Amino acid sequence: MRRTSVTGLALLLSLAATAPARADPLDDAVNAELKRQNIPGLAIGIEQDGKITRLSGYGSANLEWQAPVTPDTLFQTGSTGKQFASLAILMLQQEGKLNIEDPISKYFPDVPASWADIKLKHLLSHSSGLDDNYDGVDLQKTMSWEDVRKSIIKMPKTRPAGAKWSYCNAAYIMLGLVIEQLTGAPYHQYFTSHIFKPLGMNATRDISEADIIPGRASGYEREGGKLGAPLKNQAWVSTTFNHTADGSTYISARDFTAYLAAMDAPNPAFAPLWAKAKAPVIKTDRDATSFYGMGWFTATVDGTPIEYHSGSWQGFRAFIVHYPKQKIGIAYLVNSDIPDGPALTAKVIAAAAPGLPLPPH
Repeated sequence: MRRTSVTGLALLLSLAATAPARADPLDDAVNAELKRQNIPGLAIGIEQDGKITRLSGYGSANLEWQAPVTPDTLFQTGSTGKQFASLAILMLQQEGKLNIEDPISKYFPDVPASWADIKLKHLLSHSSGLDDNYDGVDLQKTMSWEDVRKSIIKMPKTRPAGAKWSYCNAAYIMLGLVIEQLTGAPYHQYFTSHIFKPLGMNATRDISEADIIPGRASGYEREGGKLGAPLKNQAWVSTTFNHTADGSTYISARDFTAYLAAMDAPNPAFAPLWAKAKAPVIKTDRDATSFYGMGWFTATVDGTPIEYHSGSWQGFRAFIVHYPKQKIGIAYLVNSDIPDGPALTAKVIAAAAPGLPLPPH
């Protein structure tokens, strides 16, 4: 039998210890973008065939304490959380408590006469004819929900419902009020009992400024979102505007990836509801290649169906993408604005799912 000498063995161990670590394309891509764009931290999750295949955290969840980001760090969803409101509305329809063909006036009879053609499905698909117009709204003012509702129904309606797509956060705030009217409890309680707990999303919860929440990231912003501007702590927003159904949710990369994985698991529990939510309702623009369903953008690029959404709020950014044909889902969460969002998304997808096309919107 051939023996390795002690000297030879020592040399081999020395070489192994000093050899460079094997390159990881995703680590390299994320770390390079965090450095280039001065992004504090990012968490990412990947699923395939209904199983979580990767969870990673990068950078700092809090710059003052240099707390590291982990897969369990809690970030704000921003508008990626709209899909939870959409799913809740479709669940209530399944329970026979509403119909998305119902006019909003059924739930709030005092809406203007010009709102007569607005149905719940128009609010869900951003095709109500309303445009977000928050001129004069003080986001640092605490308001009652009735005052919020009254301020929304004063927003001008500029075209018939269903005529054109125009993103409208206020539409989802109204949907949250519908959920609360029908369930008799804050909308997030319904999310938790009917969506989060059944899917094992045990860390996902509503935003709270008062609660002690382990693992919560701090959000950061820069003036104008410009690359060279220094990072500052997120601007303070009143509890009123941090508890609306257009995306006021804390979530971790672990939970968001579990949510995406549930779509690709055998016999998904919410399959019929997700199918309705993702079905194209209206083109996002006359010449656009993307559509909006109910809380989801959808597109087909090079023959590949893509389902996706982004989110931004109060010093946080989020992005999710699902490739139903390939059964691959990716979610990333960031605790700052992103000066060059498309570049980050492109590099993450290229490294996490090589060869798959990018969403067009």
